[in-house]
Parts: sequence; C-alpha cells; structure tokens
Amino acid sequence: MFSHCVTKRRSLYCGLNILRVVYFGSHHAPLQMKNVYCGSVGAMLALLILLASTVSAQTTVSGTVTDAASGETLPGVNVLAQNTTVGATTNLDGVYTISLPASAGTLVFSFVGYRTREIDVPSGATTLDVQLREDILGLDEVVVSGLASSIARSNLANSVETITARELAGISTNQTLDGALNGKITGAVVTSYTGAPGGGLSIKLRGITTINGSAQPLFILDGAIISNAAIQNGVNAVTAAAAAGNPAQQDQPVNRLADLTPDDIETIEILKGPSAAAIYGARASNGVVIITTKRGRPGTGVQFNVAQSLGFATISNRLGVRQFTAATAEEQFGEAGLELFNQAGGRVIDYEDELYGHVGRLSTTRISAAGGNVSTTFYVSGVIKDDEGIVERTGYEKQSGRVNISHRFSNRASVDVSTNYIHSIARRGLTGNDNTGTTFGVSLAATPGFIDLRPDANGVYPDHPFNPSNPLQVRDLADIDETTNRFIGSTRFTFNVLQQDNQTLQAIGEAGLDYFGLDQSSVFPRGLQFYQGQDLPGQTIQGRTTNLSTNLRGFLVHSLNLPNSNLFFSTQGGFTYFSQDLDRNTAVASGLLSGQTNVDQAASLQTDQFQLFQDDRALFAQEEINWASRIIGTVGVRTERSSLNGDVDKYYTYPKASVAINLTNFDFWNVSAVDLLKLRFAFGQTGNTAPFGSRYTTFGSATIDGNLGITINDSRGQADIEPERATEIEGGVDLNLFDGRASFELTVYRKVVDDLVLLRQLPPSSGFATETINAGQLTNKGIEVGLNLIPVQSDNFQWVSRTSFWANDAEISELDVPSFTALGGGFGSTLGVIRIEEGMSPTQIVGIDDRDGEGAADGIDYVLGDAAPDFQMSFFNDFTFWDNLSLTVFGHWKAGGDVINLSELLLDLFGTSADYDANAGDRLALLGVSATPFVQDASYFKLREVGLYYRVPARFLGSAIGSRVRNLRVGVSATNLLTITPYKSYDPEVHNFGDTPVASGVEVLPFPSSRSVLFHLSFGL
Repeated sequence: MFSHCVTKRRSLYCGLNILRVVYFGSHHAPLQMKNVYCGSVGAMLALLILLASTVSAQTTVSGTVTDAASGETLPGVNVLAQNTTVGATTNLDGVYTISLPASAGTLVFSFVGYRTREIDVPSGATTLDVQLREDILGLDEVVVSGLASSIARSNLANSVETITARELAGISTNQTLDGALNGKITGAVVTSYTGAPGGGLSIKLRGITTINGSAQPLFILDGAIISNAAIQNGVNAVTAAAAAGNPAQQDQPVNRLADLTPDDIETIEILKGPSAAAIYGARASNGVVIITTKRGRPGTGVQFNVAQSLGFATISNRLGVRQFTAATAEEQFGEAGLELFNQAGGRVIDYEDELYGHVGRLSTTRISAAGGNVSTTFYVSGVIKDDEGIVERTGYEKQSGRVNISHRFSNRASVDVSTNYIHSIARRGLTGNDNTGTTFGVSLAATPGFIDLRPDANGVYPDHPFNPSNPLQVRDLADIDETTNRFIGSTRFTFNVLQQDNQTLQAIGEAGLDYFGLDQSSVFPRGLQFYQGQDLPGQTIQGRTTNLSTNLRGFLVHSLNLPNSNLFFSTQGGFTYFSQDLDRNTAVASGLLSGQTNVDQAASLQTDQFQLFQDDRALFAQEEINWASRIIGTVGVRTERSSLNGDVDKYYTYPKASVAINLTNFDFWNVSAVDLLKLRFAFGQTGNTAPFGSRYTTFGSATIDGNLGITINDSRGQADIEPERATEIEGGVDLNLFDGRASFELTVYRKVVDDLVLLRQLPPSSGFATETINAGQLTNKGIEVGLNLIPVQSDNFQWVSRTSFWANDAEISELDVPSFTALGGGFGSTLGVIRIEEGMSPTQIVGIDDRDGEGAADGIDYVLGDAAPDFQMSFFNDFTFWDNLSLTVFGHWKAGGDVINLSELLLDLFGTSADYDANAGDRLALLGVSATPFVQDASYFKLREVGLYYRVPARFLGSAIGSRVRNLRVGVSATNLLTITPYKSYDPEVHNFGDTPVASGVEVLPFPSSRSVLFHLSFGL
C-alpha cells in the first residue's frame, strides 16, 4: 500500500493519498504516481488525522438483550454497528457495550434462532435495552453464498434448503444422519438400500443428473470434504447375486454418511442445483450438502448437557405366511411335503416372526459441554449408541467423540478447529438378491410353516428339505461384521488484513482431512447346510478399505461499504485443492478348516484390489453487489482441472450469476402486511467427472502355457473423456407476511446435463467390447414450493406448520448410443427393467406385455411405469402448550414412483405368499406373458417421526432438584410409526442395487424396515 512513497521528497499530498487509500480501499488509489514522493512525516500525519477524527466521534452505548417472551437474558448475541465492522457480544448476563462510530446510528442485533433487529440509537443515548423474538420460521437465518461468505436469507438469490438441529434430532433419535434427513429435503428423492442396522441411503437432488457417473452430492463437514462411499463386503462370493455379470452393488453396503452423529450438528444447508453450487465446481453436479457442527458461544459460561434415549425396534410391516393344508402341502412340495405336514401334527411355525420378529433394544447416551469467553470457545461431545436389529445377532454400535475449539488471538486473527473420531460396528446379516438360496429372504420364501428348522437340544440344525440353506442356521452361526474407524478434522484460520469502519480484508485458510479404515469380516463355517457336496466348504471373506481425503482452500475476502451510496461490495477469490486415495483389498478364502477364520487356514484363496486416486485443483472468484438490500447481484466463476479427466492439464470453467430484487425495501412499497416480497433469478454450471479409470485401457492377468501373462481387458479407455456439464436456470419468489407469521417460497428450474458419460458397444474387429464416451443429454424440469405458517400464537398455545411440495420431470433429450438397460436396472424385460432411451424418462420401466390379448408376449417392450415419483410432500407440525409441553408430528407423502417387486414373485414361485391360494395363480399365469404384475405402484404416506416432550418449568427445578440443574426434559418419540401404501412388500422405498445413479426401483427380499419407539431424558447443568 505504501510502495509508492519514497523518501526523496516530503509531501503532505502523499499522506492525504494514503488516507484516501485507507478510507476508500486500495483500488481507488492510482497504480502509478508520477513525480510524487512521500516521507514518513506525511504518512504519519495522515494516520494521526484519521485516528483523531475516529476517536473523537465515538459514542459508547450499552444495554441488556432479553427474550421477548420469557424475559430471560440472552448471552452470546451479536451486536453490530450497521454499515461498519464494529461489533460486540453480550456476556453471560446478556449485557453488551459497544463504541459506536459517528457514521453509524443503527445497531443490528442478531442471534441464532431469533429475529434480527435493527434499532436506531437516539441522539446522545448511552443506554439501549433490546428484546429479541424467536425466529420460529427461520426468516432471518444466514446461509452460504460462496466458498468463504454467507448472506441473509432475505437477500439470497438461490433456493437453499436449511435443516436445523431441532429438525434433525429434536423430534426423535434416528439411527443415522441419512435416516434423519429422509423426507426433510425439498427437491430430493431419498431411497434406502436396506432396512438393516447402520443405514444405507441414496440421496438424489433435483432429479437424475447422470447415468453412469457419481450420483452422490458433495458433502462438506466444517470445511472438510468427506466421503460417503458405500463399500461392498464381498459376500457375493456366497450369494452369487452378481453371477449374471451385473456389476451393480448388491451387497447392500453401509454408506459413510451414517458415521456422523445428528446431535452434533447445528445446521445442514443443501445447495440443490448448479445455480447455487457452481462455485464448488466439478464435484457439485449432484448438489452440495454443507454440514456445520455445534460450537461454543462466548459469554455463556460452561454448560453441560446429558441425554439418554432407550427404546425398542420392531418390524414395521409383515407380509404374513401361507396357511397350508395337507392338500396344498402335497400340491406344492410333493410327497415329502405331505409327509412333513402330517409329522407336524398341526404345529405351525411363523418363520417370518422367527426371523424378523426380534425386538431390538435401542440405546443412545450423549454427553456434551460447551461454553467459553471472548477469546476461546469450545464444544465437546461424546456419544455411545447400541442398537439391535429386528434379526437376532444384527445391530449397530457406535462410539463417537467430537472436540470443536475456536480461539481469537486478537482482533485480527482467529482459528477454528473441528475434530471428530468415530468407531462403529455394523452387523447386517445376509439379505437381498441371491442366486444360491443362502440369504435370509430367499430361504424364508422357500420355508413353509409345517417344517421345523430349529436346532435340537445338542445345538444341531436340521437340513432344510426344500432349500439349500437353513436361514436360522445361517443367522446363528455365520458372522458378517463391518468395523469402521474414522477421523475427520478441519482447521480454519482467519486473519483480518484490513479492518476499518467501512471495509475489511480477510485472508482465510482452510484445511480438511477425512480418513477411515473399514474392516469387513464374514465367516461362513463349513458346517452350514449349503456347503454340503461342495469341494471346498467353509469360507471367510476379509476386506480392508482405507480412504484418505484431504482438501486445502485459501481465500481473500474484501468487504466494502461506499459511504452515502447504500452500496455494499463483497469480493472473494482463491484456490482449492482436493486429493483422494482409496484402497480396497478383499480376500475370499474357501475350504476353511473347522473352527478357523484366518485366510491362511483355507485351501483356496482369491484376492481382489481396487484403487482410486483423484487430484483436483481449482481457482475461483466471486463478486456480490448489494444496493440497500433492494437489488443484490452476484457473479462468480470457477476454473478447475482433475486427474479423472482425459486431459489432466485442461481447465474447465463453471460460471454463475444471480440477482435478487427485494420489492419491499423500495420507497414505493407501502403494504404493511407484507414483510418481504423478493424476486430472484439464478444461472449456474457445474460438472461431474468421469468414473475413475475411464481414460485408461486396463490390463488383466492370465495364465498362458503355464506362465503368468498380461492381457488387455475388453473395455477401451478414452483419452479425451470430459466431465459431464450441468447447466441450470432457476427462478423464484419469496414472500413473508404478517410480521413473521407466514412465509411462502416458490422455485422453478430447468437443468440440462450435457456430455453424459456412457458406454458404447464396439465392433469385434476393434479388439474391444466397449468404451466410455461423452454422448447424450439429460434434461430436468421441476418445481419446489414451501409454505411456513404460525396459525396460532398465544400465551398458552402455539402451532407451527411447515408444508413442502416438490416435483421433477426428467427426459433423455439426446442419446448418441443405442438404447440400453441402466446399470442395476433389473433382470430382464420379462420382469421389467429400467431402460435408457432417447425422448423418454431415464427412470422408465419397460417390459413385455400381452397387448393383443392372445395370452402371449408379442415381443415388444412397453412402458409399464416409472421409478421416479410424480410429486412429494412433507408436513411438519409443532404444537406447544404452556411453553413446556410440545408435540411434533412429521409426515411424508410420495405420490407415484413404481418398483419392480420381485419379492412377491419369489414368494409366489416358492408357494409361500400369504395370499397364494387366492391370488398367486393369476399372477403366475402372467409370468413370461407380461411384466405388469411385477411393476407396482410404490406410493406411500409415512408418519416418519412423532415426538412428545415435557420441559419441567424452571421455577420447579430449584426446589425439587437443585439450583445446578438448568433444564430437565422428558419425552417419548416414534419413527416410522405408520405407513400407508398399495405396494405389496416390506417397504416401498427399499431397493436392491445400492447407490446406482438410476436404478432405484428394484426390490429382492431386502432386510425389512423397522419401527422404533424411544423414551428420552435430558438435563443441563
């Protein structure tokens, strides 16, 4: 800044120029000054003039901030002199003191969960007490607007979803974070891989954005980019689920988002489309989920909180079992069936209850402490979770610890550190698709109630007479465990390079690390029935996966208020770096010695290794201009390169632009009932890199004349593969009414994804079977509506209602390859498959049908349904009585969306479906003729969460318990309490093929979903 000042000439002019630079910003100063030389005297004089004028104009104002409803003081409230950077924070007693510059006559009071207030300071006043009202509808919350900045929701030009701590963990205790999100994200389709303990959900934001690429949103936890990988455990070696060559996930794995603890989270912000997520670049095509955990607040002292939840889980829906007679037993199972039926002597065993009827005990213990002073704040928590599944010997255990520390070295420098360690064990049993008759579901389908598969007094299990496997034997003797150790850490360092009344310049550095080690161990002892007659009975499957993700980000953020112009500029720019190294090793040992589990105790050993490396670098810049909160415009750009692209040195550019117009802030507006009427428009582009390895032609091994050799695999690499590019245009209107009693949000969007990454078949003469290319275009159009109301608000009763509606329509607008079945899209058109076809929905289900009425398939595949829903709605209602008793009800309605129900088909084929004698004949008669019976409407209404809580009034705590207890809360809650659906299986939102981009509509006898009831006790010290 002072580089133009030299000592050859003393000049007051240079000192005044320095004053101009300091006051207005360096960009107002000329870059070159001819014949002007400055001395230290001039510079010192200018700085003294500025300092003297600033000191003489200051006024000290103090006061107390309280809750408008209860009158309680509020510690930790931020107090800011408007249009300046001068601020203060209320202490433990809610008291603040601030030196108010002459240029600022208005104080802005803001606090998380409360409405922001702007109050003019009367001339000559030194005391100002303030009351804040709770921001029940979240109208004044601050949300992300860039990589290093945030903005008031009232000025936001994009649709950004915010989920609060209360919505995540305040109603009930969900087993995992992804489960807590289900139904709460407007614009999302959430489906479950399985109902097994430990979670496993797929989240897709604003429709289908890829066919073969990654369908995962970008997850950021306190600045650290984290993995949500779903790693298969290798039990396909037993089930042969992928024996037909389908490479899609069929082991129903845990996804790593389940590791996070919902109670530790303050907010989750979801950037659903490219117009909001463009600044995050080529990993944000599927949206960005920004998770912020809790931190201590200055001036609050040290506060301890203890919470305990105890409850139980049961199967949420039973299919029932067939009631056999002697005649039907013989008809279905022959003479052996009749003989066993007669031996049973009328005894009937309900094997659905025997297998899935376990009442799982649930327990979650949580302890946290938070607090701090002006310099240092902290948040520390520990969680112990022990949840049993509805199948014996299944469950999910987790121990988690978090330490968040923020330290302010001075008015210029501060650091925020977040650390989280997780240890978890998931025991998920053996369910899902199966070609060997070994999984629980397939074995159960083949099991009539008149046979006895229970062990005798010596613990010996009888052989299943009609199936290769006894499901009770597998449940009790096989071990299928997954153990995870994970560490997530991040650091944010902020340095105020320049801090004046009208401008600041911050330098920000962030570093994040995510490491997990996943140990998967499955042991199937040689005594299991399905090994009979095999040459190498007994198997152990040992897997070890490590993942290390690191990211670095550096920013410069400049904020400038131009005096007397009502213009505010926020400029940011910087760089980002991301690296991922994933290494998965799996060993399948067969011919295991009795009682042994080590792979070296087997006769045969097969190993497999998969490695993934990714290295991304990017530069970005963004400019935001705010004119008196009337018109807010933002432009930004990110340019990025990735090691996954064909040309690793090529940079791809992703721009964004948006504008918000607050009509209510213009002078002509005079409708008092309308607090906010905002129009907003946004444009943005993001990318989605090709799957790892697409640019390479890989090698395989082979034995040639007894010698180990190298062969070329049948998929050819594409040296010029490029990332998919999503372009979105979004428009909307926001409306707030009646002094915060109502808000309405409407958003419409159109998202076009170009350069789809697809597989192309090659002629045999090429020497390859397929290659990966960029070919095709995908279009999504959608609408999102939100209505928030406080219909009743009185001294004794308050009702808060939130209703959301969203719908998306997708189409393959261009396809440069022939139509094909989506990865994991089903098992053939006889049963129905999800087919990718130009001009059609990417989730359409096609199959054979008897359209000419001749009782036979006519060789044509017809559209039979669509896996995508027609629309979805969520309903959140919170009732509070006398400020102490609260009832919260959260419901979710999905209309439309079909599923290929192969569970019912298998039950019919084995003759055990509950309605077999009444309806199965008609269904089976269409097998090979029409796939229509298997494509079923999976609409549903779910009462996802209900919570009833009582907070003991503070006036009773001191006399009954002691003054050290701040609060005491007891309650009861339930999850998945009610499901209404026409779908004829365990759960309409469970599917078979894991986190595949498109195929979310195929079900094969999954681990059933559960219903839970929990009792809660929490108190604070």
